[in-house]
Amino acid sequence: MDGVLLDSEKLYLNVNQIFFKELGVDISITEHQTFVGISATKMWTYIKNKFNLSQSVEELKEIEKELKHKTLTETKLVPTSGVVDFLDFLKQKGFILTIASSGLKKNIDLILQKLDIEKYFDFIVSGEQVLKGKPEPDIFLKVATHYKMQPSDCIVIEDSTNGVLAAKSADMFCIGYYNPNSGNQDLTKADIIIDNFKDKRLFDIIENRDNLYKNSR
Repeated sequence: MDGVLLDSEKLYLNVNQIFFKELGVDISITEHQTFVGISATKMWTYIKNKFNLSQSVEELKEIEKELKHKTLTETKLVPTSGVVDFLDFLKQKGFILTIASSGLKKNIDLILQKLDIEKYFDFIVSGEQVLKGKPEPDIFLKVATHYKMQPSDCIVIEDSTNGVLAAKSADMFCIGYYNPNSGNQDLTKADIIIDNFKDKRLFDIIENRDNLYKNSR
């Protein structure tokens, strides 16, 4: 979701950088961008241990959750250019669409409502619903299990290094979406990399999905 359906990573970066300063934590933008795509638990456990913070991981997560939710509520949100047309195309082709996001369910629901795209998605998995977040494959495997599908029958679109690694660990075809606002993410493990949702290769993949893995290996 974040960075793919919505260009939100820069928004979150600003929120967290302010919060880091309030905590007396010095995290560079470069290091901060390595957190893109991972679970809040993993991020805050790392920060708490590195800087010996007095707050618990759960307390830090709760404050961050409220800060992000407040920002999302107060900010005008628009879908990533071309993504709604692509969602329409996928639905017309009979695809089942799911969100598997490290984000919180509360924020996912708010974003989908504000973008007016709830109708496209049949199932949502949030970061709270899996024990291990990205780059572990759990969140994507949970989707495959829900639909009783083989992981190799699934296609993932990801904008983060951690997300791509999770998708490939799950044995899923992965489309890396390069979003410059998501930072310097390494997408090289993805099967293809795009930088817009009008890329002809995207539509070719959908049209030729039966040969997806045969052609990518």
